[in-house]
Order: sequence, then C-alpha cells, then structure tokens
Amino acid sequence: MDLNLDQLKITANSFIKISKNLISNKNPEKEGGYLTLALNAFSIKHVLEIGNYNIEKKEKYLRFSQEKAHRLYSDWLRDPASVSSWQTRQPEINKYGGAVLFNFVNNLSPSCNIISFSGLNEHADETVSFMLAYHLNLANSSDLEKITRISKNQVLEEMFKKFK
Repeated sequence: MDLNLDQLKITANSFIKISKNLISNKNPEKEGGYLTLALNAFSIKHVLEIGNYNIEKKEKYLRFSQEKAHRLYSDWLRDPASVSSWQTRQPEINKYGGAVLFNFVNNLSPSCNIISFSGLNEHADETVSFMLAYHLNLANSSDLEKITRISKNQVLEEMFKKFK
C-alpha cells in the first residue's frame, strides 16, 4: 500500500476536528496526539505526530499509541477474532482503547493492518483510527459494527453516519 504521509496527517487532523464537534464526544477539548500505523503485520510501521496537544504529554501519547498497536497485534496472534484494543483494555494499568485491526490474506497466509491513535479520549482515539482505516479502504461497515459492539463507541457511530 502506497501512503502519502503528509496527506494522511491532513486527513487525520480533519477527523480530529470533526470529532470535537460531535454531540457524543464528552471530552472534546483535546486536539492531537500520535498515530501509529502497523501495516502488513508490522512489516511497515509509521508513527506520526498529528495536530496540537500538550507537549508535556508527548512521551505519554507516543508510548500509548504504540502500546495499543503492539498489544492488539499480540492479541490477534493469540486470537484472530481480536479487532480492537478495547478487548484487553485495563485503564488501571495504562492499557487503553484506541487501536483497531483489520485482517486480510496475503499470499495465502493471514496478516493484519493496525491503526492506533493516542491523545484524545479513548472513543475519539478509536474513531480517528477507524475513520483513517475506512479512508484507506481497510475497513467497511461490518467492521464498524464489530468494533462499536465491543467499545460501545457512539462517537464513531455518529462520525461514520456523516461519511456514509
């Protein structure tokens, strides 16, 4: 998959701005963070700084974005039904939602793409991740149903309706 990373940053930033104005977003004041793209089972990895955020939280957002992606990948290796970091969410030990995974078959072997964001609230993080996957044609409406069933993400449901 060829990616224009500059265009991807612009798209991610636009999803953040849209999520701020959604009725279901209960914590809209945050405006940026870190995006981790783990494509083809981590054979391609990009970590991008998106939008504006509290610089004092830079390391935290960077670490959380990558942790969510790695945790979801590990979960998927154990259980191919894993599609969301919400499935192993444990906020008491800094394991949050915000990463989504999409399976595919590559040369007759299973693989996956993961998109993870950290810097907003968890539902908005997951929304940005999913909407980028949808924008990149990695996700569809049945993926939306699976993921929102797990996370009960009204922000994602509300935003997806705007783009349908």
